[in-house]
Amino acid sequence: MKFSVLGSSSQGNSTILINNGKCYLLDAGLGVRALYNRLNLINAFVDNIDAIFITHEHTDHISGLASIVKKYNSTIYMSKKAYQNMDIKVKEQISPINFKFIKPDTEFIVDDMTVKTFSVSHDAAEPMGFNFISNGKKLTYITDTGMCEVKDDIKNSDAYILESNHEEALLLNSARPWLLKERILGEYGHLSNAASAELFSNLMGENTKNLVLFHLSSECNSDILALTEYKRYFKSINVSLEGLNLVVSDRSKPTQYIEV
Repeated sequence: MKFSVLGSSSQGNSTILINNGKCYLLDAGLGVRALYNRLNLINAFVDNIDAIFITHEHTDHISGLASIVKKYNSTIYMSKKAYQNMDIKVKEQISPINFKFIKPDTEFIVDDMTVKTFSVSHDAAEPMGFNFISNGKKLTYITDTGMCEVKDDIKNSDAYILESNHEEALLLNSARPWLLKERILGEYGHLSNAASAELFSNLMGENTKNLVLFHLSSECNSDILALTEYKRYFKSINVSLEGLNLVVSDRSKPTQYIEV
């Protein structure tokens, strides 16, 4: 199992996951052209997108969905409530037969990969995160959540893709409307750098070797701020990050493939 975060920001989120010759997308905030361009940057090419897993219906997670399904006829796994709340302009371009509806806190098999879903806390219809499990390895994908319950199912994964959206002081001092600030800071908003670090400290275990921070705000965060807060927090609890491959994703270019 290997993956690359192709891009992650409020302009579009998408991650490619390769497992046993099959290719999957986690969220579809990038269209076909952008997908090709990002894959080309890491000298990676795919013949098919076998399935797409959607966390929730917000535009930055589904804006490329119609163009990708048109090209690859992919199966889409998402909540029925999320489907019902999708932008009609996206939904009307995709045949209903391409959708398979799933719920949080369920388990199912896709090809030879086990997928376990779990609830997250965001202002969407029925947002969820995913565990992808194959050949004894587990990748956990958590984004767009103001908080996340620490369950055994999402502990001690081999790799995490985890939101680290904003630096709270920058957000509070930004020119954004107060209602938007309240939304982002609330339990149905997004994880700050500090909250992300604390969450990860409660999730990581002896199997954990890779962490990709993503969905960083272009206005209220930066690579340096996210990494600095992680280092500060783990120093404060006397936990070493030595041996952890810690990567901050870029808004406009992909990470290199990471083996799980």
